[in-house]
Amino acid sequence: MLNSILTCVLYALLNVTGAAMIKWKIREVVLTSFNDWFRFLFNPMVMGAFILLFGSALVLFKALAGGKFTFIVPLAVGINFVLTVIVGYFIFKDHLNLASFIGFALILSGIVVLSLNNSKYAA
Repeated sequence: MLNSILTCVLYALLNVTGAAMIKWKIREVVLTSFNDWFRFLFNPMVMGAFILLFGSALVLFKALAGGKFTFIVPLAVGINFVLTVIVGYFIFKDHLNLASFIGFALILSGIVVLSLNNSKYAA
């Protein structure tokens, strides 16, 4: 089970890093023409971000190969969700209010219940 958790953490780190890199870069450009899109997609930072996203998918497939779908997917999504909120708040200065925290708590509670229910079948 520890291996599944660590693999899900690696998945989330790669996924959130790739997405954050694309968001960071897309804020700097206006994409109105084919040439704009072409330059954006072939920017080294954006290409590196897509490699990270592809790598995150491969890591998730590895996790799924070694564990139960109903355990791995909620766990991976939960870790990814937490990291996304952290990156959004600290790097992109997203605003969180009471409704955000209530929603955050409800989502995490559901993920924990799903994971606990299926943790005995994780291996």
